[in-house]
Amino acid sequence: MAVINRGELWQRIYACAMGKNAGGTLGAPVEGQPGPHNFDWYPKLQEGGIPNDDLEMQLVWFDAVKRAGWKVSSLVLSQAWITHIGYNWCEYGIAKRNLRWGLLPPISGAYDNDFYKDCMGSPIRSEIWACLAPASPRIAVRFAFEDAIVDHAGGEGVWGEMFFAALESAAFAMRSYDKLDELLDIALAYIPQDCQIHKAISDTRSWWAELRDWKKVREKIAEKYWHREPTHAPQNLAFTVLGLLASEGDFGRAICTAVNCGQDTDCTGATAGAIMGILLGELPKRWVEPLGETIATNISWGGLRNFTPPPDVKTLADQIVDAVNILLAANGAPIRVSDEPTELSSLPDDWLMPDDGVYELWERNRYPWRVTSELMAVNVTVDYNGSPTINPEAKKQITIWLRNKEPAPIRVQLLWHADGGYCVEPERHEIVIEPNGISGIDAFISAPEKLQQSKTLWLTVNVKERPTEFAVPITLIGEKKWHVKVNEGWRVEWVKDSQVPIEQWLGGKAGAVEALIWLHSLTRKEVVVGFPCNAEFELSLNGIKLLSAHQPDYLVRPGQQGPQSHYARTWLKVGWNKVSVKIKRNDKPANAYLILTDPNDLHRHVTDVTMTQSPE
Repeated sequence: MAVINRGELWQRIYACAMGKNAGGTLGAPVEGQPGPHNFDWYPKLQEGGIPNDDLEMQLVWFDAVKRAGWKVSSLVLSQAWITHIGYNWCEYGIAKRNLRWGLLPPISGAYDNDFYKDCMGSPIRSEIWACLAPASPRIAVRFAFEDAIVDHAGGEGVWGEMFFAALESAAFAMRSYDKLDELLDIALAYIPQDCQIHKAISDTRSWWAELRDWKKVREKIAEKYWHREPTHAPQNLAFTVLGLLASEGDFGRAICTAVNCGQDTDCTGATAGAIMGILLGELPKRWVEPLGETIATNISWGGLRNFTPPPDVKTLADQIVDAVNILLAANGAPIRVSDEPTELSSLPDDWLMPDDGVYELWERNRYPWRVTSELMAVNVTVDYNGSPTINPEAKKQITIWLRNKEPAPIRVQLLWHADGGYCVEPERHEIVIEPNGISGIDAFISAPEKLQQSKTLWLTVNVKERPTEFAVPITLIGEKKWHVKVNEGWRVEWVKDSQVPIEQWLGGKAGAVEALIWLHSLTRKEVVVGFPCNAEFELSLNGIKLLSAHQPDYLVRPGQQGPQSHYARTWLKVGWNKVSVKIKRNDKPANAYLILTDPNDLHRHVTDVTMTQSPE
């Protein structure tokens, strides 16, 4: 059994957290600015550093896993999202809305999230998994995957968190900056070669070897991987790796280079700082003493809720070290933490490299439309066959995959429970599954005209002559019922998500379109109506003009990040509310989203207003 010395592990975890805080504090004041910058010191200093979701969300995850008996799963983390995370920025808000509608991971991270699934919300949360599984990247990567799919399933964000978790976990084994190239090789092996993050990091290494000048390498990265969205992950992971390469082992140079590259600077600086902390084990007092050891959070304004963080970094390191042996033993790692000297020579030669299990993770992220429930005798996988949406004019096909976990045949009876006008064919199905076999059954679901915004059906799984199993939830999202007029005549268009398909309606050509959608509210409700759009448009609510704008160069995002001319605070009346939009597309492709958020709860996405019906 290999050994990690308790004191040494504590010191590297402590340095990881302090480095995370230092890099995040350096980059936070210029977050989102394109750069390049020229910082060699903090542009803003405050005791405890600047609060950052990069660090504080990991405190929440650690607490959630501890309360769940040290089980790391997307379901455990989903509960923590709803209970503790108040902010609704970008992919966070979309995933929380999906969870509130009843969607389970990975669907919660994939549905209506095409824009943000490739962004930095999950790569910034990797350190906790490496610290809980030191020198065990196979385990840390599995943990990171369970985290990332909640809000980034199907996207580069998952690859980013897997990459960083592998690098950071392996760093506890390498324990030297001189091993950086080997660490990068290990981490890259955990993500597919055809993903953009793998390509961006590989290119960055080649450019650094050739040019040895961070500004010139940054130009190369920007030429090939630049994205107008500052949080787009491939460019930012490349900037982080560039910071590590250019540092030559100097902590300050690592975080300054990463931040000076621009874009998502609090994240790039924070991750570079955390990795250097693990590798160096001790950080320069110049960088860490001004911040102190207290942990700054966003609790004061509700960014975090129902949560008491550790009082300082030392306490956090104590708590993590105490948990490491539990996690390592539970996941079969041939490593223990003790007071003996660190001795890792007994580890298998390939221990730091991925095993075949990583390919399952790759497949799950490439196709994120399945949810698996592990029952007693059988595993049940619900395959949505794409987007989890439905409308009254088309049956939704769901495939149920059953895997027999027993070394004997089992007879399984499936019984659907549908109400509210929803129907499933066949309602019942019985099948015999051979030992360790897999069988698939298709079901076809019909929705009523009075389509609900979200509807959860239940599938009872009964294994004959075995203890009673459980019911599996299948949540469907009602498609939005748009009424569209192009040229002459109105027609109904069912739309799967919040994006308004202007290009589809106009056939990709210049022209004008009128569209309306009915919102049904059970209460009088204050909301913010958002219509981020890069075409000329005018939007009215109940006959009163709310918005009018034309900003053709605007990067359209599905959230509250945009010009104020695209958002209006208003009231919905009880019952039906009519939203009318007139859109004029010129020579550029047009893009838009219809967004409803709660201005009194940090712009939480509204989930109790129906957009799936009309009053006729």
